[in-house]
Amino acid sequence: MAASLRVTGLRVNGRRLTAAALLLLAAACAPRSQPPAAPPVTVPPPGMHLWPNRDVIQSACLNDLAATGAEFELVAQAEPGKDGCDLVNGVKLLRLPDAALSRPVELTCPTALRFTEFEREVLQPTARRMFGQPLIQVNHAGGFTCRRMVGGGGRLSEHAHGRAIDIWGFVLGDGTKLSVTEQFRTRGGEGSYLREVSRAACTYFNVVLSPNANSDHKDHFHWDIGRWKQCSG
Repeated sequence: MAASLRVTGLRVNGRRLTAAALLLLAAACAPRSQPPAAPPVTVPPPGMHLWPNRDVIQSACLNDLAATGAEFELVAQAEPGKDGCDLVNGVKLLRLPDAALSRPVELTCPTALRFTEFEREVLQPTARRMFGQPLIQVNHAGGFTCRRMVGGGGRLSEHAHGRAIDIWGFVLGDGTKLSVTEQFRTRGGEGSYLREVSRAACTYFNVVLSPNANSDHKDHFHWDIGRWKQCSG
């Protein structure tokens, strides 16, 4: 004979509860599990903003930049201001892997990384090949600066986003100075070096402007990693 299960009725306030009602009542009286604790809220330092979609990219870039041997510091990141200028994933580059800078320069991390790679892979090897000595300093006219393009119809320069740097010269190990203004068009090793590295920059940067581009760049190189493409090395 098959065994049968009989649920004894239970009366509450004079009413007999069915089996289904008993199950519901048991579920309601059972101890409830505590909801999982909310993750801690990360509070950025004053002047800093969190960019969740860019955190991984920033970390990877910083690791790659540190691996080059360059010296740098993190700088505050801000949302675009009323003029549209911003510096996202920014660093203050203090020194290139194998050469000093005329002064620290603020750039986006990807721009700084590209610049250090160019110094290590082009600027230094070319100097050693042509002069038998390294560069010991790169002279620049600035990176992140809130300004508009000259003759650009009011469009913001890539400098306004930290994606560009202007270079006006170099110093060799023996103290010899290479000047874009004075030697870009001259014969001899100095002029040849300046023209060669300017052309090579087109494989590392999206826009390369030199004295060959226009009179606005008669005294410096402009290198940037913006969305436009132009090679006037």
